[in-house]
Amino acid sequence: MDKLYEILKFEAEEINYLFEKASIEWEWTPQEISDRREIVVKKFLEKFFPFPFKVAKWNIIDSYWLKSQSIDCIILNPSHPYTISNEEKYSIIFADWVDVAIEVKPDMSSETEIIRSLQQIQSVKKLNKIRDWILLKSNHTTDYLNNAKKIPTFIFGTKASKDIRLLIEKIVNYYVNNSVPKNEQFDYIIINNRFIIYNSRKDSYFNLNNNLEWIFFVEYWKMTLLYFLLLLNKIPKSEPTMSSSVLEHYIDNNDVTFKQFEDLNFKLLGI
Repeated sequence: MDKLYEILKFEAEEINYLFEKASIEWEWTPQEISDRREIVVKKFLEKFFPFPFKVAKWNIIDSYWLKSQSIDCIILNPSHPYTISNEEKYSIIFADWVDVAIEVKPDMSSETEIIRSLQQIQSVKKLNKIRDWILLKSNHTTDYLNNAKKIPTFIFGTKASKDIRLLIEKIVNYYVNNSVPKNEQFDYIIINNRFIIYNSRKDSYFNLNNNLEWIFFVEYWKMTLLYFLLLLNKIPKSEPTMSSSVLEHYIDNNDVTFKQFEDLNFKLLGI
C-alpha cells in the first residue's frame, strides 16, 4: 500500500507539472494546450485501465439516438465495438459500453469553465442505456434501476479557488437558476492534489447519510489522485463482473471525513 501511495503522489505531481508546462509552450494555440492536457489524463487512465479497456474522446450516442457533447476522456468497456477510423479515432461511441465519462477542465476557478463543464456533463447524463449491469433487478427500486442506465461522470481539474465554498456555490447557483434535475448533475469533481466533491443522491452511484441528497467534499491533498482512482474502480462497469477490482483492497477509505455547506445544500434542495 505504501508503495502505491508513493507512486500516485508522483503521478499527481507529474500531472500538475505537465498541465503547467503545456500552458507556457508559447507556440501552441489554446486548443493545442487543451489537447496536450487531455493526453496527460488519458495516459494516466491507460496505466490503470489497460487494454482491453480503451480511453477515447468523442461524442457519446445512446440507443435513442441522443448525442452528448464531446467528452475529453471516455473509458470504454472491453466489449465496446472497435469502431476505429483510418485516422485512429473513434467514428462512433455507444453509451451502452461507456464505463465512465471524464471532462478535463484544468481551471475550475473560472466561472465560464465551471458552467461549460456542468453543461457537458449534463449532456452525458441525458443519455440512457438500454441495459445495465444489475443481475437481480427485483432487489432494487425503480429509481436505482433507472440510474444504472446513466453514465457515471467526473470533472477533473488541477486548479480551483482557495475557498472550496466559492466553487460549490457557483455550481449550486447554476443548478438552481437553470432547474437542472438531480439525475442530470455531475457525480464527482476532482481537483488534483486538493479535494474531491461528491454529489450524493438517492439511488445513485454515491449516497451518504441515509439518502441525503447533498453535495459533500473531502480535502485529500496529495492523496486526491489515489481516491480518484478508487472511485473509478468502485463504479460498476457497463457489463456485470464476477468480482470487484483488486485495487479496492489496497486503498482504505474508512477514515474519511465528509464536509458540506448546509446553507448551499438547502438551496440546492429547493430545485
